[in-house]
Amino acid sequence: MEKSIESIWKDGFLKREALVAPKVNDLYNRKSVHIIDKFARLFRVNLWAIITASVVLLGASYFAGALIAGSIMFITLMYIAYTAKFEMDALNKVDKGQSSYNYLKSFQNWLNRSIERYGKLYRIVYPTLILSFYFGLWFSDIFAGVRQKVAESTDDLFFGMHSYSSIVVIIGALIMGFFAKAIHRQDVKFVYGGILKKLDNALNEMEELRDPD
Repeated sequence: MEKSIESIWKDGFLKREALVAPKVNDLYNRKSVHIIDKFARLFRVNLWAIITASVVLLGASYFAGALIAGSIMFITLMYIAYTAKFEMDALNKVDKGQSSYNYLKSFQNWLNRSIERYGKLYRIVYPTLILSFYFGLWFSDIFAGVRQKVAESTDDLFFGMHSYSSIVVIIGALIMGFFAKAIHRQDVKFVYGGILKKLDNALNEMEELRDPD
C-alpha cells in the first residue's frame, strides 16, 4: 500500500535518513539547530557576564576595604561560572545526528536537568551573596562614618551592626534560599523565555504530526 501524505510528512522530519519530503525535513532540521544555537549563544553571554561581574566586584571590594566579602562573592560567582562551563560541555555532547524531534527532546531534557541542578545550587548561592554583600558593605572602609554614627545614636547593636536591620537582611537571605528553585525558574523564563516558547511550539508541531489523532 502506498504511503499516505500524512506518513510521508512524518517521515520527512522524524527520520534524518528519509528521502521523502526533503524540504520539510530540512525545515525542521534548521529550526532545531537554530533554537539550540541561539540558546547556546545567550548562555555563553550570561556566562561571561557572571565572570565579568565577579572580577568587578572583587576589584570594587578591594578599593572599598571589604576584600574578604568581595573574595567570598568572587569565589561564589566563579563557581557558578565553572558549573556553567560543565553544563555547556554536556549540551555540546548532545547527538546532532538524531532526528529533529529527538534532537529537541534531548535538548529539553538537558535543560530541565540543568534548571533542577541550578535550583539546588542557588539555595546556597543566594544567601551567600546577600549576606556577603551586606556584611562586607557594613564593615567596609566607606561605611566607617555610618558605623560610628549608628554606634553613637543607639545601643541596639549586634557585633557592631544595627540589630534590626541585620535581622531583616538575614531573614530575607534565608527566604531567598528557601524559594531559590522558584526564583531561578522565573529568571530562566525572563532571560530565555522567547527561546523556550519556540522550543515548545516546535515540539508541539512535531508531536501533532507524530500522533495526529
